[in-house]
Amino acid sequence: MMFKYVINCRPYNHPEQVVHLALEDGRIHHIEYILPKNSDVIFDAENRIAAPGLIDTHVHGCGGGNPSDGKKSSLRTMAATLCRLGTTSFYATSFYCPGSDTAYLKLMADYKSGILDADCLGIHLEGPFINPKRKGGIPSNCLTTPDERVFLDILKVCNDRLSIMTLAPELDHSDKILNICHKKGIVASFGHSDANFNEAREGLKQGIGLVTHITNAMRPFNNRKPGPLPAILESGIPVQIISDGVHLHPETVSFIYHILGPDRCICITDGIEATGLKDGEYIFQGKPYKSENGAAFYSDGSGLIGTSLSLFDIMMRFKKFTDCSLYEAVKTAAENPAVCLGVDDRKGFIKSGYDADIIFINKNDTLHAVMKAGKLV
Repeated sequence: MMFKYVINCRPYNHPEQVVHLALEDGRIHHIEYILPKNSDVIFDAENRIAAPGLIDTHVHGCGGGNPSDGKKSSLRTMAATLCRLGTTSFYATSFYCPGSDTAYLKLMADYKSGILDADCLGIHLEGPFINPKRKGGIPSNCLTTPDERVFLDILKVCNDRLSIMTLAPELDHSDKILNICHKKGIVASFGHSDANFNEAREGLKQGIGLVTHITNAMRPFNNRKPGPLPAILESGIPVQIISDGVHLHPETVSFIYHILGPDRCICITDGIEATGLKDGEYIFQGKPYKSENGAAFYSDGSGLIGTSLSLFDIMMRFKKFTDCSLYEAVKTAAENPAVCLGVDDRKGFIKSGYDADIIFINKNDTLHAVMKAGKLV
């Protein structure tokens, strides 16, 4: 049997070794320590680090593409740009606005990525069952109280592609939404919430399996009114972290990492369409915003709405802020999201049988090349 070989890789989890990856049909067939004679070499990593393609569980846009604008071309642009930046899989993140046209969600549900595009693994909805007090940059018309009929309509529109649902557990009847999420295999995520400690703990006991951008858009910690943070810390569930140094101070990122450990941290971008583009003014949800130095703010000064950094850059800032190893940093952006979303049988690792979605990292922690399904991007 003839394989295609990627040679002279140093695996991210064992950088002291040099290995050769045998590829077949877009997957890693096996790993060799001695390269067979007359091998069909398609790429020489030249002793660079090989790591799994990154997985962004929270991204609203990229490369000028916004999946919420209802254009298939926008999804294609987003997926292609994400892949070029090292994110080979993503969960298209958007909102549900009750009573409005939801054709864009159907488009997201039906979207099939091209061979050199990042795989759209599902949909992440922020809301609509979130607390208006903590809505952040989410439009007010995309909020409503928890209602089973509304949720069933959401599930129908998303055509079984809803993977993550950010909600506020303190809202009345949120337990019914959590119950449906559990039955459908949807990851319920704590976020945009004003829950106090007891409300947060109860919601976490009811099956919440993730935290949306921890400490952002939630009640802050207070020594007399601790809010949700202690309940989150004791829960054992993973948390999304926007480790850009703006949404979270670098020392806050370090604190979270040292309290939770590398297995519970999931780096995300919360990225919008300015990601991968130069600094300037753009439009998000009909409102102008400025993208500067990787951060995006509404032009009218009404708040921070996301990042314009790639997940690779977010991951490397996490490494810098926490002083963790490269292996632990990769865990936060590949292994941990794969495990959390149940795709760790084929993504998130460099293993036999896994998708040949691979990034190659230089000694100075910059991105050298990206491979998607065994093909160089």
